[in-house]
Amino acid sequence: MSDRTKINSYLNATEINSDILQSTVVNPDVAAASYLLSTGSIIAGKYEVTEPLRVSTGEADLYICKYNGKEYVTKIYRRQRAVKPEVLTALKSIDSPYIASLYDMGEYNKFPFVVLPYYKNGSLQGRRFTSDELKKTIIPCINEALRALHQNDIIHKDLKPSNIMLQDDNKSIAIIDFGISSVVEEGNTVLVTKTGMTPEYSAPETFRNLFLEESDYYSFGITVYELFCGYTPYKNMNAEEIAQFTAVQRIPFPKEMPQELQDFISAVTYFDITNRNKMENPNRRWTYMEVSNWCKGQKQIIPGEGGDITADQAIPAYTFLKRKYKDIPSLITALASNWNDGKKQLYRGLMSAFFKNFNPEIAGYCMDAEEDAARNAGKEDIIFWNLLYKIYPELQGFYWTGQVYESLRALGCDMLDRLWKKDKSNYTYWDSILKNNLLTGYLAKAESKNDSLAAAVSAIETSHGVGKKDQRNKLMNYYTMAYLLSDRRIFQIGNKQLKNVAELAAYMKELFDLSYEEFENFCHKMIDGNDILDVQLEAWLIALGKRKELEAWRRQLSQ
Repeated sequence: MSDRTKINSYLNATEINSDILQSTVVNPDVAAASYLLSTGSIIAGKYEVTEPLRVSTGEADLYICKYNGKEYVTKIYRRQRAVKPEVLTALKSIDSPYIASLYDMGEYNKFPFVVLPYYKNGSLQGRRFTSDELKKTIIPCINEALRALHQNDIIHKDLKPSNIMLQDDNKSIAIIDFGISSVVEEGNTVLVTKTGMTPEYSAPETFRNLFLEESDYYSFGITVYELFCGYTPYKNMNAEEIAQFTAVQRIPFPKEMPQELQDFISAVTYFDITNRNKMENPNRRWTYMEVSNWCKGQKQIIPGEGGDITADQAIPAYTFLKRKYKDIPSLITALASNWNDGKKQLYRGLMSAFFKNFNPEIAGYCMDAEEDAARNAGKEDIIFWNLLYKIYPELQGFYWTGQVYESLRALGCDMLDRLWKKDKSNYTYWDSILKNNLLTGYLAKAESKNDSLAAAVSAIETSHGVGKKDQRNKLMNYYTMAYLLSDRRIFQIGNKQLKNVAELAAYMKELFDLSYEEFENFCHKMIDGNDILDVQLEAWLIALGKRKELEAWRRQLSQ
């Protein structure tokens, strides 16, 4: 008898230890008829079928395939629109170790297929972890996976243990199953839709056909509950009972669950979402930033449990934009989030006048800032920025002139996306960041020091002040900054994304085999007549650690 996970599909089904009847098989009546391809069949001209997967998802046939000595899973759907095309397109652009890669897609015998990684260790379904294992590995990985999805406007809508695969290192994870996922339209954060879901893991708002990024975090919390306890808090309830319970009550916890883990689950499953867009309000469901802080051990207010503000952070009510703030963290976050209105509070003397009555030290900071601005016209923004972090050094996120990013990495990802789209609208904003040395300033204030990153961004800031009329130098700095901060290593050519030099070489060979003229045109785009490299290509190669090779190549050209 085997107790190992036999196989896990990309979309719904998991078969675990079928010998002892612990399997999940969707639509077993069609299982016998589902294996349509024989061993040796070729998909997309290169993936050779080695064996069918002995599961049925009810919507697709699954096969283990080989290509260039590596195993993959090919999923051939039984419906033409089994997965939304916009979801597949968005997934293709994601470069995250915590999201199952989409290696290929197309049609086979007029039915859509996708090619995915083969996870030999199976899913997290049926597994249990200690609180320490969850905090150090599982939770951070899932958090980064959700961030990658949400940054690409994808709401998963069905996160649960069977859709989280254990990678080959037997520690890290990858999220799969995007069969009911959706892409929200640009500028929106709310999706209203009727769709399938798994009630035990579903947020209260989803029972009203409302899906948000926060909905995925609710499912995240229920998943963590199950990974610790071995069952969900709603295991004996039907969908209607779950919907009624989750809308008004908090999750009950077993006595053996550590308080720290209870706090985490309570925070990501908080039922009230009315404050979701009020970053300064602690009574909102946790998402990426708060989960990251929790993993680092930072103390935070648990939604619905009132303030846990230290004595030196509590203040008399400060009215700003018709709201009252009674602690420094929420006030400074509000001032930073509403940049221009926040500056008015400072430079009209309202902040210094307020703090004079009970905190002379902060009042002094404010008066110094007022005087500094009076002596240095045009420096109001950087003076205000420094004051915010001086009053509240723990301020989370990167705030500057009205734009807010959860982290420097979020800023880098946004830069890279804009550069790929040739969107120049933020050039002035990026220039101001580099001109004012905000990156080194921000890193100096961060709790976790990163000397190598600080040195790298300092070099970019210094370089950006030289040759202001050199547009190539400025664009080079933008790309270098984007790659450095985002930690993404993708070279984008049209709709093609390359992750390393080997993929670039393979792409060039494809062009050469297809048409020498196209190959030649590509080469001319990458290197012009003066032996100047394409800006993105050069920055990408440097990000991959190829600076020495580039310098050697240039020396060879000059000989």
